[in-house]
Amino acid sequence: MFGAAGAGIGIASYVVMAIGLSFTAGLLVVAVFTGRMIGLLTRAGADGRVSSAARSAIAGTIFLVALSLALGATWLWSHAEGGDLAIGDYLDQAYGLPLIGLEFVLGALVTWRSAR
Repeated sequence: MFGAAGAGIGIASYVVMAIGLSFTAGLLVVAVFTGRMIGLLTRAGADGRVSSAARSAIAGTIFLVALSLALGATWLWSHAEGGDLAIGDYLDQAYGLPLIGLEFVLGALVTWRSAR
């Protein structure tokens, strides 16, 4: 439950930075911050009742869903502004697919480590 709160904060931060401030490479820091927050809050919410492996899996899933939702929100915003690219094309042109991949990998690693 706490991990979901961290995901909400992370999604909001990502969307504000991506849409409102037009950051690109800085979004990597936001993804890592989101992963850290989700991992720590999941660990705190589990309160020793859930094994380390299960906590990591839960937190990792929450992170992957949160980052996907944040990316989807930026794509939907681009459509509201008149864009017509498919989501893959949009993400590649707006941020670059290597950066998106790095966000997923580094954020997931930080989430995993933080939830242990």
